[in-house]
Amino acid sequence: MMFRTFVPFVAATLLGAGPALAEMGVRESRIQRHGLTFGFGLGGGNLACSGEGCDDFTEAGSFNVGIGAMTRPELGIIFDAWWMVHSEDRVTISQGLLTANLKWWPVDHLWLRGGLGAARAAFHYDGTFADIEDRTEWVPAFAVGIGVEPIATPTLGLEVKLEYGTGFYADGDTRIHSTSLSLGLNFY
Repeated sequence: MMFRTFVPFVAATLLGAGPALAEMGVRESRIQRHGLTFGFGLGGGNLACSGEGCDDFTEAGSFNVGIGAMTRPELGIIFDAWWMVHSEDRVTISQGLLTANLKWWPVDHLWLRGGLGAARAAFHYDGTFADIEDRTEWVPAFAVGIGVEPIATPTLGLEVKLEYGTGFYADGDTRIHSTSLSLGLNFY
């Protein structure tokens, strides 16, 4: 229950903070990121499920890879592929999100990210007598995140990030919510 109130609060806070911080004026970043960017992250988190007959999945592994370009030293456009997977007792549940994001550094070592794209959830059961697999169609999705870069240079950023994402699945489909805490490495 706490998860269902916490995630919308964090999402609203992150989305609402962007315009307010932008009105503070253009600032000069001390870290001059330029050109193409590539990054990846590994972590863990939670795949939560909402819908009829849905039990909460808990722990899940997280992997993402992104590529994009810096439009200004403090603003980038990033295309991100993010997958989370939970596997237990021959059952594997996963959700993948492909999103186009804006990644903005309001201060040098803190970034906010948000984007739109597509998501797909999958279920796989590897039984002794049956092998069952089901996937949703690709549906509209969104993802948001916040990160801290304890190490940041013009060419490299080591980050700790908290991310949330979900797809807008059709009626009758179970909705999966991905939340992860990851360690990432980005090259600029």
